[in-house]
Amino acid sequence: MKGHYKNILCVLTDSHRQDDTVAQAIHIAKAHQANLTIMLSLEALPPNASMVMESFSYIDSQQTMETQANHWLSEQAESWGKQYHVSTQVTVGQPLIDVVSYVLEHKIDLVIKRAEESFLDKLFGSLDMRLFRKCPCPVWIINHQPRSQYKNVVAALDLNYHYPEHEVAIRRDLNRDILRHASQIALLEFAQLHIVHVFDAVPENIARDGFITVDNDRMETDLAKIHSEREEELDSLLTELGEELDDDVLDYLKPQKHIVHGYPRREIAATTTSLDTDIIVMGTVARLGVPGFIMGGTAEETIHQLKCAVVGVKPRGFETPIAVKK
Repeated sequence: MKGHYKNILCVLTDSHRQDDTVAQAIHIAKAHQANLTIMLSLEALPPNASMVMESFSYIDSQQTMETQANHWLSEQAESWGKQYHVSTQVTVGQPLIDVVSYVLEHKIDLVIKRAEESFLDKLFGSLDMRLFRKCPCPVWIINHQPRSQYKNVVAALDLNYHYPEHEVAIRRDLNRDILRHASQIALLEFAQLHIVHVFDAVPENIARDGFITVDNDRMETDLAKIHSEREEELDSLLTELGEELDDDVLDYLKPQKHIVHGYPRREIAATTTSLDTDIIVMGTVARLGVPGFIMGGTAEETIHQLKCAVVGVKPRGFETPIAVKK
């Protein structure tokens, strides 16, 4: 079942304050009884470094950096390995390419990483966002001070199926997978599962700026119809989930449904905050077939407003646009 992980990669990008990150990765790996690899992925020295040092010094510096990184990681792994068996890997180059290459080569089904601290005062940094966009497996970004146990897990679903038939099938499958991942996390963490869907009948900025005239009575009727439609879709998803899970598991989960009318780019994050969410599971790519993938605007804006951990899930059939190492 999707959401149950077998091969986990924990990505570190420096050696500072990583014990909490690894402890969280070990906690997740233990819960899933998964293989865990700790990767220290470092940026290579910039090409112009050779302009300010002799060429042999440049090469020596690269090799020294990798040697020291391997030494540090091996020492740390001895300590971490007392809690759970871990494998290690050091890469020096381009972290995004190195991570994606490792994911594909070793059949990794979950990447865990600590959120970068950004000068823009956003929780998620540049590499985090690129992994959300382009890593082929789910990406679990934990916040700077991870909680030892999650209490509230949110599955953010897009239940709007007013799209061409092929795209509707992709969106339905993505919703199923998001719900499976969130359910597994909630079960293993003994947490409350919340399902959040935000819908907007008329784009807020169009109505607010007076581009169209809105009949309030008609609007209320339409909103009620949309709410009913989305609730029916969600009930169908939950029925499918219940059939996949063991007897009475869905009754144990008691998922709470939150179908909210509002502007999705704002209300998903606001609802998540109001629920004191520890982790949200959401889709991070809206559709397939677009070269050089760009994350859906709603997903990207939502992620930058969140202060909790995030698991980003791709649609089935997603292929990374990254040219991986051979």
